[in-house]
Amino acid sequence: MRTSSFVLLYLTCLALLVGARFMIAPLAAQVTLAAADQPREPTMAMPPKPQGATPDVLPDAGGPGAANGTRPVLPEDCEPRSGELRDLCFQVLARQGAARDPDGSAAWCARVQVPALREECVADVAEAAAPVDRAASERLCGTLTTLKWRGQCHFGVGLALAEIDAAYAIGRCAHAEAFRDFCRHDVVGEIALVDTDAAVATCAREEGDTLTRKTCWHGIGKYLARRDAQEAARACARTTPEWRGNCFHGLGWGAAERDADEALAACAGFGAFEDNCRQGVAHQQKRIDPARAVSLCQSLRTSSLRDRCLAFVRR
Repeated sequence: MRTSSFVLLYLTCLALLVGARFMIAPLAAQVTLAAADQPREPTMAMPPKPQGATPDVLPDAGGPGAANGTRPVLPEDCEPRSGELRDLCFQVLARQGAARDPDGSAAWCARVQVPALREECVADVAEAAAPVDRAASERLCGTLTTLKWRGQCHFGVGLALAEIDAAYAIGRCAHAEAFRDFCRHDVVGEIALVDTDAAVATCAREEGDTLTRKTCWHGIGKYLARRDAQEAARACARTTPEWRGNCFHGLGWGAAERDADEALAACAGFGAFEDNCRQGVAHQQKRIDPARAVSLCQSLRTSSLRDRCLAFVRR
């Protein structure tokens, strides 16, 4: 009885969190990547990384198989449930065995009733299995029928392999369909954290259209700045000159995620790219402190950047 109560409580909370996530998702899709120092070029929406799977264990103080207060989800945890709680339970069950048995885990996904959650479940399994069985992950992604989850699936596989096999990871982005540019942004950013030279070399190939090139350099600046703004600045200095402002825009955004005041202090040392950096901070601050975001945009000295910045934060 005690185990059942914990399972029900956990799944109820999980359902509320997932519901909130789907409410927030449309807002997240509105976050726009500025065309930093190229006013004639298009901008793009920058979504979050693909949503990861639900947690792999359920709270169970002292239940069978408990370890450190947790235990794996079992099929008997899911069968008695109904509706969304049942679907979420099977998603957890599928994810926890994905690396050991991708196809068997995908079979648990087939028990999920809601089509969108069923496809998300398969994408989660593919991402989790990728480091140990990339062929299985590719096969699973290929079974998905919706543009959204098929693209997100390949996107997730690329992220899972970014620190293991950079060339393969970036290659997955070619299969991410509608999420191609988003994939390159995040995968290249992840690569930069472990091998900046490889990330710079990838972007320096200048593959794809203008948007693809911009997002590539933006990802390097953003991801490295989450760790260290000066490290990101050194990488941005190696950027193709035409897109250097985009890298510093990403730097400002990434640094502001840690501390906006520290980010602005760092921006002050970037000379001709200070405004690009400050614009990145303003964009990051849009939902956190809208008034400050407007003020930062108004402070930009470059009129083209100032106008685009204000248009973005006031949307």
